[in-house]
Amino acid sequence: MPGGFRVFLSHAEEDYALVRRVWSILFRLKVSPYVYERYPDYRKDIPAGIRDVLRDCVMCITFLTRDGIDSQWVQQELGLAYAFDKIIVPVVERGVVYKGFVQMIRNIPYQAKTPDEMISHIIYAVRTHVIQNYDKVEDGLALTCPNEHENDYSLPSIGRVNHAIKAGNVFVFKCVKCKTEIKVSPHTLETVP
Repeated sequence: MPGGFRVFLSHAEEDYALVRRVWSILFRLKVSPYVYERYPDYRKDIPAGIRDVLRDCVMCITFLTRDGIDSQWVQQELGLAYAFDKIIVPVVERGVVYKGFVQMIRNIPYQAKTPDEMISHIIYAVRTHVIQNYDKVEDGLALTCPNEHENDYSLPSIGRVNHAIKAGNVFVFKCVKCKTEIKVSPHTLETVP
């Protein structure tokens, strides 16, 4: 199994589509996100493999959705994150009641119909606690232009992101190879038409 994961995404199976989107964004931010479905370890039993990955991560983002709150896996992964003294970022779906230690941690609110704001908060949490040098291209943002050229770019500062969100603007990057514009949402850092 590949090593060096820094962000663990704890979720219920029913939330995989949402978590896959978050994983993709964090992957392009080069923070080595882990989600079990992408990296199953066939040499170990599942609990031991998850424990080993979580032990090495810096942050655990826990999706406490309607399905996630009742998932024994999510609850056990949350317990491991506490035991390993990891940075825990709970994403709590509107209307979900949760109890325990996680009540005492600042959470990221989530509404299923409008996930972009939640994703924006996740990116902020990762930038402030995991990414060290986001102004360096090698630690920045990987984008693919419409012509399928892959390039790395420096991340816009948090101030520029906030300004773009407030102004309703998008970021525009130029492909290094073909000079095609790549438009990027300041909320999610995903490409937009």
